[in-house]
Amino acid sequence: MTTSSVTASDGVCLAVHAYTEIDARRPTILAIHGYPDNHHVWDGVAERLADRYNFVAYDVRGAGESSKPANRSAYRFPQLVSDIAAVIDSLGVDQVHLVAHDWGSIQAWAAVTDEPLMDRVASFTSISGPHLNYAGKFLRSPRTPRAVADVAKQVLASSYIWFFLCPGLPELTIRSRATVKVFDAVERIGRSSTRSQRPAPYRSTHDYLNGLNLYRANMPAPILAPPEQLPETRVPVQVLVARKDYFVSPPLQRFTGSLLPGGRVVPIEGGHWVVTSRPDVIARLTGEWVDLVTAGAAGDSVVNTGSRDVVGKLALVTGAGAGIGRATAVELARQGAATVVVVDLDVDSANDTAEAVRAAGAEAAVYQVDVSDETAMHELAAQVHDKHGVVDILVNNAGIGMAGRFLETTPEHWDTIMGVNVRGVINGSRAFGAQMVERGQGGTIINVSSAAAFLPSKSMVAYGTTKAAVLALSESLRADLADEGITVTAVCPGFVNTNIAKSTVYTNLSTEQQERARQKADAAYRRRNYTPEAVARAIVKAVRTGPAVLPVAAESRVGYALRRISPSLVRLFARFDLRQM
Repeated sequence: MTTSSVTASDGVCLAVHAYTEIDARRPTILAIHGYPDNHHVWDGVAERLADRYNFVAYDVRGAGESSKPANRSAYRFPQLVSDIAAVIDSLGVDQVHLVAHDWGSIQAWAAVTDEPLMDRVASFTSISGPHLNYAGKFLRSPRTPRAVADVAKQVLASSYIWFFLCPGLPELTIRSRATVKVFDAVERIGRSSTRSQRPAPYRSTHDYLNGLNLYRANMPAPILAPPEQLPETRVPVQVLVARKDYFVSPPLQRFTGSLLPGGRVVPIEGGHWVVTSRPDVIARLTGEWVDLVTAGAAGDSVVNTGSRDVVGKLALVTGAGAGIGRATAVELARQGAATVVVVDLDVDSANDTAEAVRAAGAEAAVYQVDVSDETAMHELAAQVHDKHGVVDILVNNAGIGMAGRFLETTPEHWDTIMGVNVRGVINGSRAFGAQMVERGQGGTIINVSSAAAFLPSKSMVAYGTTKAAVLALSESLRADLADEGITVTAVCPGFVNTNIAKSTVYTNLSTEQQERARQKADAAYRRRNYTPEAVARAIVKAVRTGPAVLPVAAESRVGYALRRISPSLVRLFARFDLRQM
C-alpha cells in the first residue's frame, strides 16, 4: 500500500491509500468509509479485489490520517463532494467505480447526484447509507400497515442521530469508552458463526469525535424537508441490503435502490458492519457490478426481495421424477422460479418433469444422480454451480418406502433406506448448503420428512426411523444455519397419493406377497386421494413463510398435535400392525 496526500479545496489534507499501483488498463475502485471508521474498514475487501482492479481508499476529513478542518461547516455536503472530486483527480484516471459504506455511502450519493461529478463515476455500490433526501421520502411513503411499521422501525433505529446532535454529551460518552462498547456490541449483530471475520482494532478516539461533525453539519434538514423533485443520477447503482442492519433498515435500503433505473438491489446476510464481517461477499458483489457496468450489461432496475421469495430464483428438487418431487418442481415454476434443476435416478422420468417445468414457464435442467452417493452429490453441486450458479431453494425430497418389523429388517435393508432417506438429505444439505453459506445471501432448504417421524409404527420401523432422523436433522440444521440467513424446514406429509406405495419394500415377504401388499397399500392411498400437488403448494408456501416443521394433510397435523398432547396414545397406536389393517 502506498499513501499520498491530496489537498482539498479548503486546504484540508486527505490521506489517500492505494492498495495497488494504478494501472490505466484496469478499472479503478474508490472506497469511502463511514462513521466512526477510517480506510482500514476496507482492508479485507481490497485484499480480495487487488488482483483484478486498482483499489484505492481515502480517510474522510477528520478521520484516520487526514487532517481535521478548523470548523464544523467544512463538513457540509458540498465540501464532501469536492473532496471526492479531488481524490479522483489525483488518481489520473477518467472514471472510478465508487463503493461506500455508512456515511461514506451518504456522501457518495451526494456525489453521484451532482451534475458536474457524476460523469466521473462509472458505477456506485452503496452499503448501509442512503441518500438523505431519499430517506426523507421513505419516511413519507407508507400507504399500508406494513409500510407504516417499517417506517416506525427506521425512526426508532435512527434515534441515535438526535443523541449525536446534542452538545457535549456524545463527546463525554466517547471519552468514557461507553460509545465504543455500544458500537462493538452492534458490530456483532448479524455476524456469521462460520464465515465472519473480526478485524484488528483500527478506530481511534478522534475518529469518533471528529466524525460527529458529519451529523451536526448535515442533519436533520435533508431528511425532514426533502425536495419535491428528488435528485437523480445517470450512474448505475447497486444497493447491497444487509438483512440484519440495525441502523439502516432493509426496507429503507430497498426503497432507495428501487427509485433508480439501471441498477439493482441485492439482499445479503450480515449486520451494519458487513463490510468487515463478510469482506468476501462485498468484494464478490462489487467486482461483479463493476464487470457488468464495464461490459454494458447492467440492464434495467432489479429489486430482489430476499431469500424467502420464489420469483426469479434457482431451485433444485431431488427425487423430482414423480410424485411430490415432480409436483414441487412444477409448482416452483408456476410461482415464478427462473430455473428448476430436476434431479432423479430415473432420467426418463426426470426429463418428463423437466418438460412440465418448461410448460409452467421456467427453465429446466436434468441431472441423473444417486443421492446416497456423497461424491456424486458434491460433483452435482459443482456442476450446478458452474452452469447455473448457487441454488437458492433446495428441496431434499428423494426417498424410498419400506414396511416391516424390526427383526424382519436386515442390515442390507437398513443400509439401503438409510442411504437414500437420511444420507441423501445430509449429502444434499452439505453440498448445496456450503455454497449458500459461502455466497452470504441466505437461502432455503426444504427436507421432506413424513408424519411417520412423529407417529411410530412397529410395522414401519426402518421408514419411521429415517424420517424421524430427517426431522431431527432439519431442526438442528435450522439452528446451525440461522445466522447465515438460511431457513431450514421439515415438511411432514401424511398419506399422499403417489407411486411410493407401489415401490415400497416389504421385508420378509415373497415377491408375490410383496406385490399384493403394494396393491393394497396403493388402493388405500388412492382412496385417501391427498394429491402431491397439494403437498407441493404447501412446500412452496413454506419457502415464503419459513416454518420449522410443516405437517401436511389432516392426519399429519393431528398426529403432530397428539405427539405433544398425548404421547402415550401415540405409543399405543404404534403397537398396531398397519399391514394387517
